[in-house]
Amino acid sequence: MTVLAPLEVLIVTGPLGAGKTTVVNRLLKAEVAAGRRVAVLINEFGAISVDGTLVDAERPELAGVENLVNGCVCCSLRNDVVATLQAWCDQPEGQRPERVVLETTGLADPTDLLDLELEPALAGRLRLAGLLTVISSLAPVDHLKTKPLLHRQAALASLIHLSKADLDPSAAVAWEGELRAAFRQIPLVPTRHGVASEGSPDPWRGDMRPLPEGWEAAGGPSFAEARSLTLHWDHPVDPEALEGLLLASPEAGELLRAKGVCVFAGWAARNDGSDRWAFQLADGRLEISPLPLAADGSAQACAAVVIGTGLDALHWKRALRALERPPAGQRRKAFL
Repeated sequence: MTVLAPLEVLIVTGPLGAGKTTVVNRLLKAEVAAGRRVAVLINEFGAISVDGTLVDAERPELAGVENLVNGCVCCSLRNDVVATLQAWCDQPEGQRPERVVLETTGLADPTDLLDLELEPALAGRLRLAGLLTVISSLAPVDHLKTKPLLHRQAALASLIHLSKADLDPSAAVAWEGELRAAFRQIPLVPTRHGVASEGSPDPWRGDMRPLPEGWEAAGGPSFAEARSLTLHWDHPVDPEALEGLLLASPEAGELLRAKGVCVFAGWAARNDGSDRWAFQLADGRLEISPLPLAADGSAQACAAVVIGTGLDALHWKRALRALERPPAGQRRKAFL
């Protein structure tokens, strides 16, 4: 009887908007280029998977793509994570993935994922290869002290990637100093466009250290306090109005993250045949990137996801709907 090698799992975590999906895409590309069968398990906080759409568009050759939405892989969706990993482990040699990248929502505490190897259905069939934490150098540096969840995500890492270091070198230096002072034992690598410099530590060779005695959950804002809302667009949206809405300070609550897929009014389809654009709001910056057609030639559905605390859901849905610019003779939906 052939004994199959354990499925290697790399956990990628970090705050909302840190650049995890960019890093995940780079990791997947490297694995495919090396000839390994790799799958990705993506957890998003919201009713739809925008990050899954971005990965699927770039990496159609993956051994598996699974999206878990409207929950957290470390708590409410843990059973789904175990079931997905078990299904991949059950696949025959030559079809089963060799490696899996597990990307958590930015609101997840990865502590409860570090015992996946002990799950009865996965025991002896899975090995945690590392925990890669991605932190944006554009976030306020005091977040390491004022955001307990970010501190915890960093403290549990086997490797930290300091993303967007090229966009503000001085901020990256400040973050590097704080992180090295707080976590001297954890390798730290500044990245640019999700790419680490040559010779950087391999994320798949992480030292998954046991948690120190007395380690307890930190207080502060948690997954349970955040809320997300999703709105599906029927028409193109005004690009300038979208920028104005997302970059303005909300009248109530705190906007943690916004992302989605849309068609922009007045923008022609590109040479690849797609008229879809992906937008991401993080660290007070709105990024727009072209979104190609899916592997089957279909276009992605247009929708927006907004994540925050204390947000007025009805206000945001009306504001997002108001961005639409219907063609002549058509109307947009109205909220009563």
